[in-house]
Amino acid sequence: MSNDRIFYILTLLCAFGIVGISVYIVAELFWIALPAMQRFGWQFLTTTEWNPVKNIYGILPQIYGTLISSLLALLIAIPLGLGIAIFLSESFLPRKILAPITFLVELLAAIPSVVYGLWGIFVLMPQIRPVLDFLYNNFNWIPLFSTAPSTRAILPTVIVLAMMILPIITAISRNTLVSLPPELRRDAFALGATRWETIIYILIPAGLSGIIGSGVLALGRALGETMATTMLIGNANRINVSLLAPGSTIASLIANEFSESKGLQVSALLYAALVLMVLTFFVNALAEFIIFRFHIISNFFQNIKEFFVSPKVVHHNFKVELADNFSSQTIQSKNIYDTGSIKLARKVFSIVMTTVVMLATFVTLLFLISILYSVISNGISRLDMAAFTELPPPPLANGGGLRNAITGTLVVVSISTVFSVPLGILTAIYTTELGKNTKFATLIRFITNIMSGVPSIIFGLFAYGVVVQNTGSFSAVAGGVALGILILPIIIRTTEEGLKLVPQELREGAIALSANNFQTIGLIVLPIALRTIVTGITLAWARAIGETAPLLFTTLFSQYGFKTVWNPVATLSVLIYNFAVASPYPNHQQLAWTAALIIIFIILIVSIISRIFIRQ
Repeated sequence: MSNDRIFYILTLLCAFGIVGISVYIVAELFWIALPAMQRFGWQFLTTTEWNPVKNIYGILPQIYGTLISSLLALLIAIPLGLGIAIFLSESFLPRKILAPITFLVELLAAIPSVVYGLWGIFVLMPQIRPVLDFLYNNFNWIPLFSTAPSTRAILPTVIVLAMMILPIITAISRNTLVSLPPELRRDAFALGATRWETIIYILIPAGLSGIIGSGVLALGRALGETMATTMLIGNANRINVSLLAPGSTIASLIANEFSESKGLQVSALLYAALVLMVLTFFVNALAEFIIFRFHIISNFFQNIKEFFVSPKVVHHNFKVELADNFSSQTIQSKNIYDTGSIKLARKVFSIVMTTVVMLATFVTLLFLISILYSVISNGISRLDMAAFTELPPPPLANGGGLRNAITGTLVVVSISTVFSVPLGILTAIYTTELGKNTKFATLIRFITNIMSGVPSIIFGLFAYGVVVQNTGSFSAVAGGVALGILILPIIIRTTEEGLKLVPQELREGAIALSANNFQTIGLIVLPIALRTIVTGITLAWARAIGETAPLLFTTLFSQYGFKTVWNPVATLSVLIYNFAVASPYPNHQQLAWTAALIIIFIILIVSIISRIFIRQ
């Protein structure tokens, strides 16, 4: 058998592996959840009692908390994200100033959720407590503010979730607006439209599919968020209409109870995980449908806009009657806007809208600066040699370090990289080079897009069922498997983009010189796309370093140094969660800030390197 044939079979097997992993995830979770499904049925979704002692389980409060926190976060993030996207895409400032602002906004997406939770507990909650007291004292007649503020509540969780999903909305909306044909702007300006009239009446309707798609994707991200909600929402097993009261989500319920559960309780938690997975699957599938199949919905919204906007107003703003010669047409189009009231109103409207989008960007940057300042100012005091060479101290003891957590993080991420990089690259080669025009390649891309939106906690539960239960121990291998599946979509998608950038003429030239597919891809295509592939791997590595939820069910935690890959290990992200939430000792909390500083520093360096690679 020739090398070319072997190479094709290998890539095809890897592509089948992606399908197999996705099917296996659903099957494994379904099998473990089956006892609870058989016992409770649909009542599991409609009852409110969660009692492990009596083996009575229902997740209606968690479903409510998941939906209300996610939807309210989306309500805050969409106008902010769209405003920032407009500000960054329409050249309100010189490009040299917009470039660092864009990078800072994108950096919000790179901050791990456990760091958001840490910042929310020690910085956000004390700062907004007077606001919560004001809302309760003055508006307690409104159900949303009818309870006294709790130390953990729904409203702070909503604010943090909004900041976490904001970069998704901003990035996709900005890319949508930038990718619109420049003729739309030129033609609108030529007809006398102002910048904001062009944005509102031309660009936003034209890019509505991408904007709505970004909101749906952000909703899927919020639905599956685990660590920030677990640390901030209060985890109260009841339905609270008041935003000042504690609540609960499906993900936070699983994170809080899984480590101490057994028997039917494990099955009930996996049943809850299946509900969350189905919910996020439909949300992400809807996003894919909206982004790629939006023509009918776009026309519907266009008709709605025309119903509410008077055709006469649209005519006066954008249409100029053709004249017999250019000079008279210019005079006519100019006279439309010479009336003082219309001219003043348009000018005031432009100033107001520009101020609004600038404020939206400024507020977002304030949140980022607050997070970075808090991490640096609180973590720098313990960033010494002991932090890298000593083990975490016992309660009430001073000193100590993060040696085991740093070592464990590197081991787990290395295992995930070894697992996911070959599988991801070979799958991308099949979908882009060897089977790009097949329906199977289209299926692989769809599965990859859906997997990228699956909550990370699902991959942790899958690795628990496959590795931990079969080996009888939490381990670095189990954590590596969970993180490897988590970063697979990143590697596949970035590799595909890198391969697509290689000119087709190079492939045709190699084939003309009698090279087969194996030689063409191995000697021509991959070396050219290598920089983009390495960038994708570094971004995936940065994502894995900051993940926490999958490791709660796979690596667990160990106070001792690293032994073997088949034993429980400490990681930086789990240490932050344990020391910030479960430990009341100041020394542990300071070490949590130092661990957050190390994680953010690594992610920042990786982000800068990846941007340099992309530019080159």
